Amino acid sequence: MYKKFNYSAIGFGVLRASVLTILFVLIYSLITSFLTPSDTVTSVVLVIATLLSVAYGSVFAALKIGSKGWLVGLLVAFFYMLIIFAVSLAFGRELSFQTRDIVRLILALVAGSLSGMLGVNL
Repeated sequence: MYKKFNYSAIGFGVLRASVLTILFVLIYSLITSFLTPSDTVTSVVLVIATLLSVAYGSVFAALKIGSKGWLVGLLVAFFYMLIIFAVSLAFGRELSFQTRDIVRLILALVAGSLSGMLGVNL
């Protein structure tokens, strides 16, 4: 018999990933107040912060649910990226998907599904 799928764990995973991203961005903004990094460094730091946040949220949600880790991680990553795009639209970014946005989305989905599988097996 299948376990009941707990959707609230996915929401909490997305929430934890979002909070971790905010912490990463605050720490990075504190560092950039003393240093002047290039745009490439900023982009890499944001991608790494995104991947770590998605991984953390996916592992948390998969641990809570206990099954179907790849699907849980994929959903956490999808909703997380949806929130990131909505926030960036709210702060004045235009609605156009560039290659880097699609690459970030694919990386987040892959990291989420792999982290979800890891979370089930912990």
